[in-house]
Amino acid sequence: MPVYWLFLLLALLPFKSFAQIEIPAIQVQATKSAKVFNFGSSSSFSEEDLTLRPQTDLKHIIDSVPGVISNQNGGPGGRVSFFIRGTESRHVSFTLDGLKLNDVSGVDRQFDAAFLTSPILQELNVYKGPQAVLFGSDALGGLVDMRTRKGEKAPETRVNFFGGSFGTVGGSLSSDWKTHGNQGTLTYSANHSDGISRLNKKRFNAKEADSSDISQATSSSRHLWGKNQTDLLLSFVDGKNELDGATSDNSYDHSTNHQYLMQQKTSHFFDKNTAISLRNGLNRHQRFIHTLAQGSQSYAGDSVQNELLIENKNSHIELMGGIASEHEDVLLTQVDRSFDLNSVFLQSLLKANGFSFQAGGRIEHHSRYGNFQTGSSGIAYQFSRQKIFAQYSQGFKAPSLFQLYYPIYGNRNLVPERNQSWETGWKLEEDLYGVSVTIFRNTLSHLVTFTSSGYRNQGDFIAEGAELSGRLSVSNFVFKPSLVQQNFRKAETAVLRRPQNMMSLQASWFAVEGLEFYSKISKYSARKDQNTDATPQTVKLNGFETVEVGAHYISGMNDYSVQLVNLLNRDYEELYGYSVMPRSVFVGFGRRFL
Repeated sequence: MPVYWLFLLLALLPFKSFAQIEIPAIQVQATKSAKVFNFGSSSSFSEEDLTLRPQTDLKHIIDSVPGVISNQNGGPGGRVSFFIRGTESRHVSFTLDGLKLNDVSGVDRQFDAAFLTSPILQELNVYKGPQAVLFGSDALGGLVDMRTRKGEKAPETRVNFFGGSFGTVGGSLSSDWKTHGNQGTLTYSANHSDGISRLNKKRFNAKEADSSDISQATSSSRHLWGKNQTDLLLSFVDGKNELDGATSDNSYDHSTNHQYLMQQKTSHFFDKNTAISLRNGLNRHQRFIHTLAQGSQSYAGDSVQNELLIENKNSHIELMGGIASEHEDVLLTQVDRSFDLNSVFLQSLLKANGFSFQAGGRIEHHSRYGNFQTGSSGIAYQFSRQKIFAQYSQGFKAPSLFQLYYPIYGNRNLVPERNQSWETGWKLEEDLYGVSVTIFRNTLSHLVTFTSSGYRNQGDFIAEGAELSGRLSVSNFVFKPSLVQQNFRKAETAVLRRPQNMMSLQASWFAVEGLEFYSKISKYSARKDQNTDATPQTVKLNGFETVEVGAHYISGMNDYSVQLVNLLNRDYEELYGYSVMPRSVFVGFGRRFL
């Protein structure tokens, strides 16, 4: 494929030899950013936020966002799913420097966040509602957009270690480097956990612990030459975990997960206001599952992504548009299929007299389903420190190749899922306090569901609700309460794994300079799930509350952290039959070298 030759060529280029002076005061980056065109509620996490806890998984970061629910199939290494505003977990798209990460070899093209670790990240943003105009299929319910470190703190080398309950130990080594016109970050991280039993003890009397091992090597860099810039990303993720059987313990089943990421993006800056970029990327998944019941099975999927993007920005108007193509293929038991998705899109933003207007559209041609159109529009008004907004957006998701072609259960008559989303709200941001109120509604149609006879489309489904969040600073304390209520209507089948009510309180105490004590109290109402009987039935899982506390201290070049999870040692279920982490403690230490 052409992308491989492009990577080979870029690897051989002597960037340093032709690097010229850096371009001063660049206002445009020719990089897709949902933040600019999204008036609704979103959450951002900086590099400092991502290092607050000793553990490097993403679950505890993302599920702190109001309206986001996370579930994990057992302890460390178990599959992690996220639900945003009542939509399904497969409706959340994950991107890294613009590269889609969703696993095309999976049943529903969902991204499993169990094996991606945070030391490579500079920023993580969570957007609620469809983001299809800029990011296309899969961003039907929301988007988790991540940006890698690229030598921003060069010359610096960091070493981090952490360990704790259940034989958990890990660490990372990263180096920020910089030469004239070139900079980047090299990172290697690894961690191991003896784990807990994947299956719930009270339901299955499960006792055998299921271990996990995760390692990741990443290179992310930026190279300036004249009025051009090339960004390179290379990453390999290796994850291994033991699996209990579906209803039995001590089966010693296990899986291996490999993910390969390769991307180059070359931008040309015409001036301070206009830039164009060409992005080519590869996201490859390989999974190997070994069970006593079914033997060994392998899954492989490739997503080859190409995009030409142009951006123009001035004080009142911003335009971003482009063309994109994506080739998706899978190779698994009795399935060897592919499809192509080509699109053209345009997103605009206009600012005048405190008002902001956004409008955008995308036309996609699917090699199986033909043409699809999605759009978005919104209005916001900023006065003093208050903001009111309203936004409408559309999204779609084509069925996965697994859902279409897998023997017995596949259905070639499936049609794409659609979503029409409304959101309106009010925000107030003062120095000492802030308040945000949001009302939302997702109307989904043609939802793909699994039945005993296979996959099929169902009718409309409505998820609607309200989110209330706040911030209060008192002396050296900061409090962040949130409350989410959601309701589900017109559901043909039971709405699984999503509670209707959630509330949380996050509190931080900055005792002295560099020292932060934090706590998080969360409470969830009951939810529904399906049991694992031969004929599955809908069951009710009781509501529960969790408490997490910890501390983070920075002293000079050293960094210390401690985290206590599930302080009350609650034995609850996020998913039927799966365990959750009991009371656990983790500690971390890091040091920077210049």
